[in-house]
Amino acid sequence: MAPAPTLRRRWPARLLAPLLACVLPAAAAERAPGVVYRCTSPQGAVALQDAPCPAGHRSERREIAAFAPPAAPAAAPAQGGTDTAGPAGAAGLPASAAPSRTAAPAAAADSESSPPRIEFGPAEPAAPRPLSMPPPLWRCTDLNGKDRLVDAYDPQPRCVPLSVLGVDLSRAPPAAATLCRWVEDPCVELSGEAACAAWKERLDAAESALRQAFSDTAAERRRERDRARAVLAADCGG
Repeated sequence: MAPAPTLRRRWPARLLAPLLACVLPAAAAERAPGVVYRCTSPQGAVALQDAPCPAGHRSERREIAAFAPPAAPAAAPAQGGTDTAGPAGAAGLPASAAPSRTAAPAAAADSESSPPRIEFGPAEPAAPRPLSMPPPLWRCTDLNGKDRLVDAYDPQPRCVPLSVLGVDLSRAPPAAATLCRWVEDPCVELSGEAACAAWKERLDAAESALRQAFSDTAAERRRERDRARAVLAADCGG
């Protein structure tokens, strides 16, 4: 039995024209340029993405050409013969040795389709880590104008006799000699650079006290000196 004939369908030109009109613009769109965003975070990290950078990031927008399909390869020359019709055949050279007329257009197409090279400079160095705030100190001043540095607010409230405060009791009854007035030392909180200066002052005082300390107080003076040194090194840059 003879095999059944193969049926081939031929599409009329009036149906192929609309199909080609849809395919050709899609192929041209493959060469449309694209956009790349270079995002640098506040910590200095760099990322490349096709979407806009998040808020707080430094953004650089670059346009690049999209990849195009490679050019079709040239037809291979026939083997076992020479081209006697062209100049190469007249010189007795094989057809494969003749200069190719499609090499230059193919190279030009590759240079057009390759995307431009984007070079980025080195990432910006991260900002130095800010120093932490030193523990605050309080500077309190007594009635005689002598100040002291303390770790917490300590006005030392006390009842001072009126005679010490300069009150004239010469005409007052004898019982007035026992009268007193409550007073407090004014204290000012020190923070930031002022606290660092106060901790340096405390370190100098602790080192001086350690040199003059007796054996029973040397350990306490040494602890005060070591604490002041640690605060200055950690929070005040040494």
